[in-house]
Amino acid sequence: MLTATYVLLTLSIEQKKERHFISRLLQYVQSIARRPQEIDPVFIETQLKELTSFAEARHQRKVEACLMPAVRAADASCAALLNDLESLSQRGSAMLNAVYRCLRRAMRRSASQGKFLCKTVDLYCQNLLKRLDKEEQELLPLAQKVISSEEWFEIGSKFLAHDDDDAASRPELRPRRDYLSMGYAA
Repeated sequence: MLTATYVLLTLSIEQKKERHFISRLLQYVQSIARRPQEIDPVFIETQLKELTSFAEARHQRKVEACLMPAVRAADASCAALLNDLESLSQRGSAMLNAVYRCLRRAMRRSASQGKFLCKTVDLYCQNLLKRLDKEEQELLPLAQKVISSEEWFEIGSKFLAHDDDDAASRPELRPRRDYLSMGYAA
């Protein structure tokens, strides 16, 4: 059961981080929407890339690739929930494509495009929040009930492998070696 706790805690922490990204982006978009001439598409693009690289990678690699298949295999009656989550993901991908199209247009500094960009980003973020709510309120409690200890262990192993891959590809996540304390000169 310790592995199940690890998986659920990992997802919970990542969902809080994702909500923080979403909140920060929504706050900016909602505050600037009334002043389209002040919209900074480069800032929106940067924030959006940060959010999507985290949110989509987490969701695809951990929830869709690990957790949802285990729930589907453990309980056939959960098909409606999983289909709904998959639909939200597909809708989110389509919205994200629309956001990037709007972003390119907004780079031309059109006020009407800026307003449309803000609305599109808002819709994308609302979809992400809806997906997170459904995961937290329905998928995770269901997973706790239907997934066996052996499956939790396998899911936990996959999570650790994904985390190791992330750390290897991102220098800021790699452990630092303090060569001086180990007796090596730089």
